[in-house]
Amino acid sequence: MAAISKTFIERFDKAAALARDGKYEEALKAYEDLHAPFEDQNQARVMTGEFMGMIEIRKAYSLMDLKRYEEARTIFESKLVEAALGQFNKATLYDYSFSYGNTLGFLGAIREMNEVMAKALQIAFQELDDLKLCEDTWYWRMYWAKEHQQWVYLEEQCINAHKFGVRNKSIVLQIRAGEFGCHAYRGLGKIEKATRGAKIIIKRYKDAKADAKIIKEWEDFLLSLDKEKEVSRD
Repeated sequence: MAAISKTFIERFDKAAALARDGKYEEALKAYEDLHAPFEDQNQARVMTGEFMGMIEIRKAYSLMDLKRYEEARTIFESKLVEAALGQFNKATLYDYSFSYGNTLGFLGAIREMNEVMAKALQIAFQELDDLKLCEDTWYWRMYWAKEHQQWVYLEEQCINAHKFGVRNKSIVLQIRAGEFGCHAYRGLGKIEKATRGAKIIIKRYKDAKADAKIIKEWEDFLLSLDKEKEVSRD
C-alpha cells in the first residue's frame, strides 16, 4: 500500500478508529467521504484496487454494526469487492467470507450462507491453520440454522461439525454440535434423541459446576420436551 496517497491512508485510519470506538455512523460516513477532494491540490490521488475493495468491505462492516444487513449484503456482492478479492491476503479473505456469511445468515438466506461459510471454513482450516476460526465458523453456521428453524440443515451441520471436532481434537466444537443437535432433533420431532442429548448436557454442566443459569436453561429445555411427549401421547 506504499503507493497509496497519504491523505487516503490518513482518512482510512481515522474511519477505522471511529469504528473501533463504536461510532459506527461516523465511521460509515468517514469511509464514504474518503474519496472527497484533497485540501492539498498538488498531492496525487493514488489508490490501488485492493485499497478500494478494503474501503468497501469496511463500509459493509459498519453497516453490519448498524444492523443494516441488506445494504451490507449489497456491498459484499458488489463488482468492486469481487474484483478486489484476488488481491486480499488470506486473513482478510476469511474476515470477508465470515462477515458476508453472517450477513446472509441474519437475512435468512441459509443456502447462500452455507456456501460462503464453507469458503470461510476452507480458508481457516487449509490456509490459516486456525482451529479457533474453524470453531467460530461452524458455530455460526449452526446458529443461523437454528435461528431460522432449518432443522434438516441444522442436523446435517451438527453431524459434520461433530466429525470435524473429533478429527481435529476440538472438544469445544463437539460440545457445541451436541447442543445444537438437541434443537435440531426437537425441531424434527425426534424427541427421544433430544431428551438423551439434553440429559447428557445437563450432567456435563453440573459436573463442571457451570453457571446455574446455563443449567437452568437446559433443565427448562428438558421439561419442555417432557411436555411435548405428554401431548403426543394424548
